[in-house]
Amino acid sequence: MSSIDRVLALTDLSANALAGVDLANALAHRLQARVVVGFVHTRTDVLREFSRGQESAERLAQWVKEDDDASLRALAEKHVDKLRLLAVETTDAPNARDGVLDLIRRVRPALVCMATRGRTGVSHMLLGSVAEHTLRMAGVPVIVTKGAALPQAGEPLRMLVAHDLIDDPAPLAERAAELLTSGDEIVNAHVVESWYYSPSAYGSEFALPQPDVPRLVEAASQRLRQLPAKPSLKGSVEVTTGRPGEGLLELEKKLAPHVIVARTHGRRGFDRMMLGSVSEFLARKAKAAVLVFPKTA
Repeated sequence: MSSIDRVLALTDLSANALAGVDLANALAHRLQARVVVGFVHTRTDVLREFSRGQESAERLAQWVKEDDDASLRALAEKHVDKLRLLAVETTDAPNARDGVLDLIRRVRPALVCMATRGRTGVSHMLLGSVAEHTLRMAGVPVIVTKGAALPQAGEPLRMLVAHDLIDDPAPLAERAAELLTSGDEIVNAHVVESWYYSPSAYGSEFALPQPDVPRLVEAASQRLRQLPAKPSLKGSVEVTTGRPGEGLLELEKKLAPHVIVARTHGRRGFDRMMLGSVSEFLARKAKAAVLVFPKTA
């Protein structure tokens, strides 16, 4: 039985954000969970700057909040089934990033759903992403989507689980399987980095001057095949070579999963700037929904 009983669907009331709410509703049906639709008020200070006088500023800010709250309730009632809708929650914050984390602390969801615009290049470097900040800081599983739909009820869902094999892959595979139901498919995958490899991932016997890539591929395949199988699910293993992000995108093209699962290592500061993050890369580039578990989950 799934441990995911409460899903927080985040929205900024834009058309783009509806994809996250719709995904939360679909997952709630699959998992028999309830949905809380969340919104962050961030415009109060801006309105005050452009208003004349304290009293008029307060009235304008209150009017905008009431209008947003009404829009939020209407959106929740339209896009979340009545039996699945638990509540709507709002918070005031100076920016969306802080507000989202505040909602997560208050609602205490088992899963967060949100849409991402998938910015890349200069716009991503300058503007960043609320979704990526949430992936790193939420402390709970977060699934992001650009609008890809889950299969209809009764149709199997295919999930691609990306393992780095530095840590034990079993916990991630087990957590990912909690989102699947009988007849669904789970593909445990790994990308062997032919230009660099870790003895902790494949075994100390592979500490060679020049990595023997075919042997590394077989070692990774063997580790993944040893993962406990869930009888009600279809299971398989995929191992490829290259850089992790690009390799996983190639597997996405090959397998057409509905959801890609990864784990974040929570890097910050200089390490993150230099090394990047496979989970954030997937959130930007993958067509499928991307579910990211924190390292502690």
